[in-house]
Amino acid sequence: MRLGFVAPAVLSLAVAVACGGEADPSQVQGGSAANSNNGAGGNGLIIGGGSAASGNTANGSSVMPGSECATSSADGEAVPVDLYFMVDITGSMNCPVPDTGPCLGGNGPPPGGGDSRWSVVSTALKAFVADQANKDLGMGMQFFPSKSRNICSVNSYAMPATEIGPLSMTAAAMTTQIDRQSPGGETPTVPSLQAAIEHATAWAKSHPTHKVAVVYATDGYPHGCDKNNTIPNAAMLAAAAYAATPSISTYVLGVGPNLMDLEQIAAAGSNMTTKAFLVDTSQNAATQLSTALAAIRGKAVVDCTYTIPPPPAGQTLDPGKVNVAYTDSSGKVTNLAQDAAGVACAQGAGWQYSADGNQINLCGSACTAVKGDPGGKIKVLFGCSTEVGNPP
Repeated sequence: MRLGFVAPAVLSLAVAVACGGEADPSQVQGGSAANSNNGAGGNGLIIGGGSAASGNTANGSSVMPGSECATSSADGEAVPVDLYFMVDITGSMNCPVPDTGPCLGGNGPPPGGGDSRWSVVSTALKAFVADQANKDLGMGMQFFPSKSRNICSVNSYAMPATEIGPLSMTAAAMTTQIDRQSPGGETPTVPSLQAAIEHATAWAKSHPTHKVAVVYATDGYPHGCDKNNTIPNAAMLAAAAYAATPSISTYVLGVGPNLMDLEQIAAAGSNMTTKAFLVDTSQNAATQLSTALAAIRGKAVVDCTYTIPPPPAGQTLDPGKVNVAYTDSSGKVTNLAQDAAGVACAQGAGWQYSADGNQINLCGSACTAVKGDPGGKIKVLFGCSTEVGNPP
């Protein structure tokens, strides 16, 4: 049994089982901790690091149970993260880099062997998949427009060129697919994004312990297809995916001039918390692309998500007896309250359960503090009544 986490901090995590005989029949899996304050103690699953007797406190109160209940432990492990790339190979990807003026593309690579948007993007993508720092990252890829006649059909993009998998196993196949592409055609933004989201959603459902996100890389706005192929409609797709269960974030990588409207898709795909990663091709596009890809990786991987392990045989988890404590680099301990009902996680200051009840997410300022403190430690504690924050 493992407690998953994704954060740059060195997080000290362990799992301990409460003793005391048979499980309390009132303890049930799932539900709202805010309405389950049944008093301290009991047979709830306890998670924490170090000695339960240490009694770390904040504001004069401890959420640590008695040491007699800590009987076993397990190390934490990072939640797997998968990125599904939908990559633009439209005709405008033939435009030269750096941009020297208006360019519609479609006439082949720049004369004289100069760089094009596609040559710069493809080089950056191949470097990304080959980087050993990404070897544990899951990644899959598809390209648009389709080489079939029906470029406006979602079905044309339903199957990936390379299925999602650990880059340690799929990097070579990914590089081969990138090298096979030849830019040309119009920009079916809505059908290609819809297909990417649908595939990412299906993958997330079949891999419920993974975090899955779409990376939509494009150099232009919707062009061709019908009147529904618009930025607002693409943003609606991204918003619906983010709000769904499982939640799928959409990160936008824009390569080219005057792409500010892509911010609508990026904001919708992350509950207004993430901007599009825009590359100015009149400047050093290669360096910007490498930086943007690293930032996307960081945004997706550096998160504040902890997977709750299943309880031992014969016991169930009481969601009303869960607490979270954060120790910063200086040793100061802060007990993080569960955000009150109705508080969006991005605006919160504590933690929340994921929609399926299988994970704990640090929210708002709490997440920011943990990500910004390499020496910080998180302890997720089970067994004492949940401390709930004040309502908004």
